[in-house]
Amino acid sequence: MAHSWWQCMKSIFGMNNGIGRRSLRPAIRKRPLVTERQDNRTRKLTPLLTIRLSPESLAGDLQRTTGGRSGPAKTVEQVRLEWYGMTDVGSVRDHNEDSFFCTGIEDTGLFIVADGMGGHDGGEVASRLAVETVCNELRETAKREKDPIALIEKAVIAANKAVIREGNSKGSNMGTTLGVALLSEGGAYIANVGDSRAYWIKNGSISQVTEDHSLVAKLVAAGKITKEEARTHPKSNLLYRTIGSDENVKVDTYHLDLEKGGALLLCSDGLWGEVRDEDIHRACMAEKDLKAVCGRLVKMANDSGGKDNITVVAVRIM
Repeated sequence: MAHSWWQCMKSIFGMNNGIGRRSLRPAIRKRPLVTERQDNRTRKLTPLLTIRLSPESLAGDLQRTTGGRSGPAKTVEQVRLEWYGMTDVGSVRDHNEDSFFCTGIEDTGLFIVADGMGGHDGGEVASRLAVETVCNELRETAKREKDPIALIEKAVIAANKAVIREGNSKGSNMGTTLGVALLSEGGAYIANVGDSRAYWIKNGSISQVTEDHSLVAKLVAAGKITKEEARTHPKSNLLYRTIGSDENVKVDTYHLDLEKGGALLLCSDGLWGEVRDEDIHRACMAEKDLKAVCGRLVKMANDSGGKDNITVVAVRIM
């Protein structure tokens, strides 16, 4: 397993000469979309003066969403991955602080969603820096670290340190959520900090894989409020754990076995905060094309208010 794991990681990060893959869309949005309306939603962090970060250059294949062929799986069945990602500024905010990333080959793929916060361009910088750091860290440490859970956990910790350093150097209280999913050999290895979510969709049902690190999530878990009440709670935007807020950040990790016909969905709260889980599931089932799935979900979030940036990455197991 270790040998094939390393070979797959080398392939998706362009460390050997492979067959070129078709690009579907840029994975990290570098310039925000702009609307004429103003944001009326407050977030956890207070903005301070910051200077726009020039993003580090990633390898060409790290800037694209690529396709792949079927490869070896953990079970007798062979699986292949299909995916698509989309981000939108929403109907209220004047710029996009979300970033996302998708890449893969054979049955291995890397998918990331980050929702920045910090005002001005702090959130945009934080989310992009977190995504780039995870990519660079995975590329550098995949050969040394054979445990995929440990690998993504270390990458998220590195992203946290990078965001803290950048915030300190610019005098900015920037931060971001971060959700990472590494799919390989029939399994999904997931890490998250904040309230960007991962869902697993299979057999006519949808389940939330990750836990929200928010005040209202704790209130729901304690039975103080219902999930429906949490959606409109006045403190629904308060997070107690984010990338960039604590040098000793705790990273939640998860593992699930992939099954043909299932789908993994990563998204920022701009989606799930506007669209109920059952409606997200219904939209995923209504469309065969993943671009259409993402487009439908973004439209639903905007039609429901679009108060935040909306990012969704859909991965289908074939």
